[in-house]
Amino acid sequence: MKMNFKVNAVAKVYAKEKCDNLDEKRLVPKMMLRRRLTRSAKMMIYLSNQCHFGDGPVVYGSAYGEMQATADIVGAIASDQPISPTAFQNSVYNTAASYFSLLYGNRHEILTISSGNDTSSNVLQTAALQAMSMNKEVLLVCTEALNIPNINEVNTCTDYLEAGVALTITPTDEIPNITIEKNDHAGFAPSLWDMLDVVDACEGQGDPVIALEL
Repeated sequence: MKMNFKVNAVAKVYAKEKCDNLDEKRLVPKMMLRRRLTRSAKMMIYLSNQCHFGDGPVVYGSAYGEMQATADIVGAIASDQPISPTAFQNSVYNTAASYFSLLYGNRHEILTISSGNDTSSNVLQTAALQAMSMNKEVLLVCTEALNIPNINEVNTCTDYLEAGVALTITPTDEIPNITIEKNDHAGFAPSLWDMLDVVDACEGQGDPVIALEL
């Protein structure tokens, strides 16, 4: 079953190696919190700001999770060294969404999804269900932050080692005026493609309305 949703805002950010325009000093004025942010968290906070969203339900997705924290933990184990408490804290999949909540004091429900190449597709479906059940605006964010040492030895899925995409949706009775077409987004991790389809279709369009599968 498909339902209709108004797309209130869209945003994306990406770089071959490292996004250098995330504006974290302005967006996260408290230095102690800013120093703890992972790359995915910085992208999520930047994208949420681009979407003018700080309070409400969130669905966040990442196929690969917190790669740098995971690499730090594995490296410490391999070197028989103590594991950094910060790396351990930052290794979970909901790290980015948690820092977003801390920054904005957001107490609404946040769901985190990791489904390989289907991640952003499942984020879209889950967010549609959340928006319908809560009758609220929902923020959708997917990020991948793969820029860790020696990643090129194993990376075969993306040219952009950092990339993120976001949008906000609300339920509507309006008829869809945007058709979403599936495309191959060369250079991006496939886990982002379905949301990139939506963002690219809606970008620059006035009051876009789309249909999403529940």
